[in-house]
Amino acid sequence: MGQLPHAGTASWSLAAGLPGDSCPCPHFGYVLDGKITVTYADREEVFEAGDAFYMPPGHVPAAVAGTGLVQFSPAAQLAEVITAMTANAQRLMAGA
Repeated sequence: MGQLPHAGTASWSLAAGLPGDSCPCPHFGYVLDGKITVTYADREEVFEAGDAFYMPPGHVPAAVAGTGLVQFSPAAQLAEVITAMTANAQRLMAGA
């Protein structure tokens, strides 16, 4: 199952430094439980339990605590995003 920043988390801070300060990796998936809010430059989309989704490049996701999902993404692109977001999370936790 995938994990997304929780709603209320500065998820845009985790995407800092990625192209457009957003996720450049597309994702297909299905929300098992909870809710995901996905912000784009020109709109916002909400996906809830039972919804299938597609997030094109250029999104910033946030999930309600306890949200469960299954997500499929291109592995190489996803690895780059995870590396950048992990480094940003570590900086945030260190207070940088």
